[in-house]
Amino acid sequence: MSLTGEIFRLFVNRVDCYAVQQPRGGYVRVGEPLTREILEAHLRGEKTVGSYQINPEDNTVKYLCFDLDPEKLEDPRETAERIIQVCFEKPDGEYPRIWEHSLLLEASRYPDPSYHVWIFFLVPFPAKAARWLGYRILELANLNPNQIEVFPKQDELTEERPFGNFVKLPLGFHRVEKKWSKFLDPETFEPLPNETLREVSGISFSEADTEKILQLASQKKTVQVKLDLPKTFKPLPDREEEKAVQFLMRYWKPGYRNQLELSFLGFCIKRGVSHDSAYRIIDEVTRRTHDEERLERLRLVDYHYKSRLNVPLKAVSGLREVIREMAERWM
Repeated sequence: MSLTGEIFRLFVNRVDCYAVQQPRGGYVRVGEPLTREILEAHLRGEKTVGSYQINPEDNTVKYLCFDLDPEKLEDPRETAERIIQVCFEKPDGEYPRIWEHSLLLEASRYPDPSYHVWIFFLVPFPAKAARWLGYRILELANLNPNQIEVFPKQDELTEERPFGNFVKLPLGFHRVEKKWSKFLDPETFEPLPNETLREVSGISFSEADTEKILQLASQKKTVQVKLDLPKTFKPLPDREEEKAVQFLMRYWKPGYRNQLELSFLGFCIKRGVSHDSAYRIIDEVTRRTHDEERLERLRLVDYHYKSRLNVPLKAVSGLREVIREMAERWM
């Protein structure tokens, strides 16, 4: 996938409008589609574009973002380090709260100490729940939320606020400071190549835990979500792996593959199937079907077996939904 495509995949959640930075630094909303051509102009430095974060159809977001402004913070780098430390911490000993491929550190006008810490969701996530997670992370990091902007800033869009807030897209050119955005290594704060985007996946939650977070957000409580994973994971026999490959290939069609894989991985996790078995099965399916997103599919397997915040997905019920939807569409 091109760099423009990766920007679209990770950061663009609303395409009917966008914001453009003016020479003096302010932004104006443009009521036209946010196209790949606009994003390419942003990456070339011809425009500096902001993308509106909340999807108006379902009030979901693709990411959570912390904006660390040197005008508001005594030490923005230390603040970023504390947020990252909380995200990568292993409170139960083995798994970090957030997998490293779900987080990006950006210097919005490198080398100035003005940072964005991005946390991505594998599938669009309710804005209300994302805000709860953001403030929970600040609480765990013992940081003052009044000094840090957390995006999304709203739980939902309303008639009075039909657009909400935008966030300046990364890898652009700041029109006032005349400096480029760069991704940074979260340990050294040294620049990373732009292609780092291709390694990014995202965190995900089951429907039950999403609902739990929404309830906590409504109650204004900040209680950490716990995992309930099997104690042991075992490989499937070769014959059973081949049966799984044959089953998945039957329904491995464009438009259904992502949901199918998510449900299958949820099934594997709930049944205690080992990472190696699940990886081999997805590897074989993507090879035989010539899936152009093969590497992303394999990273998804790694994510769901390594992420601290991951919980089992819908599993069998999810597989049935995919099959039923495909049958209804093609009958």
